[in-house]
Amino acid sequence: MRKLLNYIASKAKKRNNFEQSEEYHFFIENRHLLLKIPRFAYLYDVGREPFNIFRANIVLYGSLNSVYLENEAENLKSYIKPNSKSSHANFLKTFREIISEQPYFQEGQEKIYIPIFSRALNQIYYENPEKLLTYPYSGLKDSFKDIVVDPFDTYGNEIYDSHFTRLVKIKSVEKEAAFFHYDTNTIYFINDQGRLDASIVLFDRYIRHPNYSHMLERIYPVVDAYFNFDREALIRALNENGFISSHLLHLIRFHDWAKL
Repeated sequence: MRKLLNYIASKAKKRNNFEQSEEYHFFIENRHLLLKIPRFAYLYDVGREPFNIFRANIVLYGSLNSVYLENEAENLKSYIKPNSKSSHANFLKTFREIISEQPYFQEGQEKIYIPIFSRALNQIYYENPEKLLTYPYSGLKDSFKDIVVDPFDTYGNEIYDSHFTRLVKIKSVEKEAAFFHYDTNTIYFINDQGRLDASIVLFDRYIRHPNYSHMLERIYPVVDAYFNFDREALIRALNENGFISSHLLHLIRFHDWAKL
């Protein structure tokens, strides 16, 4: 299957849309922050490969959210008066209004604003943000490299179904999930450790006028065929839904698709 998908990718149309996207520009503008966290420094130089940029951006959003929210808590410090329940309630209400405007990942009833931190630490930001004003939490914005977690191991593929990326979740089957990205016109299959298992690049160079309407509806049979490990159904779904041309279909058959 991997050889087949690589062959399809090799025939894809040239596309520069992703380099014009907000996601790509966000990465370029903020990637220097990755060098401050040794664990994620490897994501600084990932070239132009979209999936690795999605991963880097998840880390970057976590880093930026952490510093921003801790600074905001410090700015609201004057709201809290000794022995005053109303002042504490006012602090909590204002901070929650601020945090609600930041990107996050919804996990059950919990909102994860800083995916490079544990669930327990994230809980403090929403439920007990006043703790950010006291040791040891007050020093997080200056040095948190020793407490970061791998967001992909920790939160799995669901971390991609969040405000940290523009991926659209299609379907989950056991420990793998399929996502679609409009700017790259690619289906990504991500495992439960947040790593990429496979991808299908849509629209080959032999399609003169690609049809971009009702994309998700047309993608479903492709994803189903992949999850069913049905190579022939996958090729048929790609062709019948206008994602690969009849010419590429002929080339695949010429190469004997069972060997791809």
